[in-house]
Amino acid sequence: MRTNFFYTLSAIAIAVAFSSCASQSHIYVAERPAPPVVMRSAPPFRGAVWIPEEYVWRGGRYVYVAPHYVRAPHRGHTWVAGYWNTHRGRSVWVKGHWRR
Repeated sequence: MRTNFFYTLSAIAIAVAFSSCASQSHIYVAERPAPPVVMRSAPPFRGAVWIPEEYVWRGGRYVYVAPHYVRAPHRGHTWVAGYWNTHRGRSVWVKGHWRR
């Protein structure tokens, strides 16, 4: 009996984990979170790329990720900033990405 309970509980946990990963790209919300005001500082190193605000889906809501500098993964790559897309009065965050 305990073995069946353990397998059932494990299967539910795995299903929940995979379902949350698969749904991250299309999570619509009625109200966008308000970003704080951030002052852009001087680049900390040569070739630094500014990544503006980003949002990640965590804990049932969008969480703000502060702007920051990074190194491009390869020479000549540029950052395409993420943006809010609105559909039928609801919004979804479209993640930023690197472009060659």
